[in-house]
Amino acid sequence: MSATSSRCFWTGSAGVPMAGLRTLALAFLPPLDHTSDFEAVCREVAEAGITRIVLQEICGSINLTASDAGPRVARVLRETGLQAIACHGLEHKPFLLRQADPDARRRMVDAQLDLMERAAALGARTFVLHLGNYPDGAEPSAAWEPVARALDLLAPRAAAAGIELALENSFRCTYLARNAAELAAFVASYAHPAVGVCLDSGHAHILDGAVAALEALRPHIVTMHLHDNDGRQDLHLMPGQGTLDWADFMPHIASCPRLRHLETEALKPRLGGTLDEIEPIPPLGEIHACYRALLNAQVPA
Repeated sequence: MSATSSRCFWTGSAGVPMAGLRTLALAFLPPLDHTSDFEAVCREVAEAGITRIVLQEICGSINLTASDAGPRVARVLRETGLQAIACHGLEHKPFLLRQADPDARRRMVDAQLDLMERAAALGARTFVLHLGNYPDGAEPSAAWEPVARALDLLAPRAAAAGIELALENSFRCTYLARNAAELAAFVASYAHPAVGVCLDSGHAHILDGAVAALEALRPHIVTMHLHDNDGRQDLHLMPGQGTLDWADFMPHIASCPRLRHLETEALKPRLGGTLDEIEPIPPLGEIHACYRALLNAQVPA
């Protein structure tokens, strides 16, 4: 990625309120890999004027699943003044929500619960979960049954912790859900107040179309991942660097009734990857300004 292509090319007018768009908090996903100094990055984030962040398993050299991670992250948040309002759940294959084997499901649930409750104690109010692959030849009821059984264990604990589980939409038709309508139907039928949806704009752009996915999932969206791509690959580009029509998409978020906040997810390394793969990373203040412009300054500083 060239230095020029790392810039935000959104042309919306920062400071001009978008009609009908209520004020929403924006949670910033810090650029981190397993070698990063979490405290140093958070200080840089705060110095850029950012006040809210997204937590994930890899908080730099701090692994949020470690037993001592909570107090360490809490100290950094306290000293930098940052609020961690969102968290991404565990993403590796053993922790995908659809685990057909009951023992594997129990291990997955235990691990996700541990991270979820730690994140909730740090201030997170949404917890994003990946679903897994759609089993070949399965009827929808059989495909979704293990997900429902996992949620039977996760959802009550989420409600008690004051956090909402956000099932993320896919960018592949071989994944759960195979399309936005299928995900909407499952969440509606499961009907638990602590279970909602994370609308990933980049995934939607590839599979359903961003606006079509948002409209299908509208009643259930509790958080959004905002990033761009070329409509074919999940590139996690800055808004405006790909082909997603942001001017068409953004007005549709105004009336999502359960939407708690928005999340940046540009410039994210692949799972298990490093920041070297996405160099150069623009200044954090520039990234934040890009997203604020995208939202027409409807995100509090």
